[in-house]
Amino acid sequence: MLSVVSNHSNAPHVRFLELTPKLNSFNRWIPPQQTSRRSSPLLSLLSNRLILDYTAPYLSASARLNLASTNRDFRALVLNTIGVFRHLDLSCIGAAQLDTEEAEQRERDDDSLTEDEFYSRPLRGIFSSLKRHHLLGDVQTLILDGLSVTAELCHELILDPAYNIRVLSLRGTKNLNEGKLCRSLQYACRPTRPENTPRLKALYYFGEPERVAEPRPSSAKNARRQQLVKSSEDDWYYAKGRMTAGSLSEEWAATLVDCFGIIAFDTVACKGPRHLNSPAYGKIEASHLVTPMGAPHDTQWAVACYSLPPCAGCGVAPEGLTTHAGTPLSQLPALSPPPVLSSSLRSCTTPSPSLTGGRSPSFVARCYDCIRDRYCDGCHKWWCEDCYTPPTAPVFHRAMSTTDVVIVSPDGDAWIEQHEQGADTGLAPKPKARINRSCWECGNHCNDCIEHTQRICGGCRGGYCVTHNEGSTSTHCDWCATRGTRGRFLRQQ
Repeated sequence: MLSVVSNHSNAPHVRFLELTPKLNSFNRWIPPQQTSRRSSPLLSLLSNRLILDYTAPYLSASARLNLASTNRDFRALVLNTIGVFRHLDLSCIGAAQLDTEEAEQRERDDDSLTEDEFYSRPLRGIFSSLKRHHLLGDVQTLILDGLSVTAELCHELILDPAYNIRVLSLRGTKNLNEGKLCRSLQYACRPTRPENTPRLKALYYFGEPERVAEPRPSSAKNARRQQLVKSSEDDWYYAKGRMTAGSLSEEWAATLVDCFGIIAFDTVACKGPRHLNSPAYGKIEASHLVTPMGAPHDTQWAVACYSLPPCAGCGVAPEGLTTHAGTPLSQLPALSPPPVLSSSLRSCTTPSPSLTGGRSPSFVARCYDCIRDRYCDGCHKWWCEDCYTPPTAPVFHRAMSTTDVVIVSPDGDAWIEQHEQGADTGLAPKPKARINRSCWECGNHCNDCIEHTQRICGGCRGGYCVTHNEGSTSTHCDWCATRGTRGRFLRQQ
C-alpha cells in the first residue's frame, strides 16, 4: 500500500518502505543510529516530537510516504513514530478512487465478486497494507469524503477491534447503503454493548465536504478566505439557517436518538414540542402547533436541519437553548471541518475561542415542520409556540360537547343522532400572519424583511423585489417591460 498510496512520480526510493519496520517492546520510535554522515537539518527539526505532531497532520499521505522514502533515518522517523498517521485523509489520494471502467472489467473477469468487494476494493487494499505495516491501529481520524464506501466497510470501521477510529468523515460518499449504516450504528450503541465501546466518538455525514481552495496572489483575498473558513467551523452557533441539504429519512432520525450521548454527529435530533424526545412534549396546546400532535403525518423523531437564535418574542424556546457550556459534549453537534491536530470529542464539538469572546454560545436546533410558518428566511427570526400561533394552525378554540337528539319522521319512525355543540358562542379571532411569501426566490419573510425588500411599481401598481428584480424602478418594473408600454398605458387609464 505504501508504494500504492504514493501516487507522485518523485518518489524514487519507495523500495525502502517495503522493509518491515522493527518496533521495540513499547511499540515506540527508536531514534536512528548515529553515523558518520552529517545529520539533515530537516531530520533534526522533525525529531522534535512536538514539531512532528504539529506538522504531520497537515501533510498528505503521499507527502509523508515520500518523506519516508528519502533514506533510512527518515523512514524510521515516519514509520516508527506513533501519531504520524493519526490523521489520515484519503479523499485526495488517487489510489483510493474507484476506477469504474477497471472495476467493471474486473467484474466481468471474476463473477464471484460481491457488491461490497466491487465498490470497496480500493479502500480495502489501502487498509490491508496499513495493517501489514503496523500503521492501521495508529489511525484515529479517517477522512473518506467523496469516496466509494460500502455499509459493510463502515460496519468494520465502527465495530472491528483492529481499528481505533475516533473521528470518521463520510460526507458525500458514494455507493453507501444508508439503511445498513444506520443499523450498524444502532447496534454499536445498543444497551448491552461491551464496556468502552464503540470507540467511534464523532461521525461526519450530513454536511458538505470542504473544497480545496486555490492559492490567491492577493494577501487580502487570502485573509478573507481564511476568515470565511474560520467562521464555517462554528455554523451551528453563529451562522443561522439551514445546516443540512436535502431530506433525511426517519431511519436517520431514529439513529440519532439511539446514539444520543454516545456518538456525536454533525447534526442533532430535533427537540421541538411535536417529538417524543422533546422536554416540552405534551406541554404545548395542540392549537399552537401547525401540525397537531398525533396527526397521521406526524413523526416521532426528526433530524434537525436548522440552527436558530432564541425566539424573537420571549428570548428562549419551549425545549430550552442548547449551550456549549451546559451540555455534555456527546450531545452537541460535531463542527465542520473535522479537527486536524486532535482526535478527541472535545475538539470536534468546541467552537473557536476567538469567536466566543468568553461567552457560552447557544442555538436552537429544529426540523422544518417545527418552524413551519414561524421562521423568516431573510433575517432568521422565528417565534416559538408560546409566542405565536400561525393562521395555518388547526382551530381548537372552543371545547365541543356531544348531545343526543331524537329525530321523529312523519311516518312515525324515530332515531337518535349525536350533535356537537360549542362550549362558547364564538371562535377566537384569527391571528395576523407574521410570515408571508411575497417573493418566490426570497422564500418566507417576516414583515420587517418584506418592508425592506418589496416595492410597489408606480406604472403597473404591482409589487416587485429589489433583490431579485434587478433593473426595476419605482415607475418601471419587470412586469412593465414584459407587457410593453402600450399595456402599461392601458392600465393607467
